[in-house]
Amino acid sequence: MENVFSQQLVKLRRRRSLSQEQLAHELFVSRQSISKWEQGATSPDLDTVVKLANLLQVDLNELVGG
Repeated sequence: MENVFSQQLVKLRRRRSLSQEQLAHELFVSRQSISKWEQGATSPDLDTVVKLANLLQVDLNELVGG
């Protein structure tokens, strides 16, 4: 099963013209964390998912479910 969250994260980050480094800086995490989320190796905690949705200006459903 494909990881919808990781695909959405890449798509939405690129849509906002943000680098992994820029997004990491906004969330106070490492660039490596963003990379792992985008690869589907790990997932952020719920608070971070909410922050991501706000930063990327999307609904939580769009970020998590596509």
